[in-house]
Amino acid sequence: MKALREEARARNTSVSRLIRTSVETQLDLEKRKKAKSEFLKAIRSAGLGTWEEAHKERTRESDDRG
Repeated sequence: MKALREEARARNTSVSRLIRTSVETQLDLEKRKKAKSEFLKAIRSAGLGTWEEAHKERTRESDDRG
């Protein structure tokens, strides 16, 4: 708890806000990991190859538009 108080003081915020922000950040990270996993599954099931291949194709298409 002491470390949390010190960190909150250093950030000029309250301990509760520091905890809330940390929890929200962790939840957001977990959601992004899950979304990426689902996206990769969709790529595989659609026969689009690996992530690297799909990314290369997307980049090529984007360059062609520019």
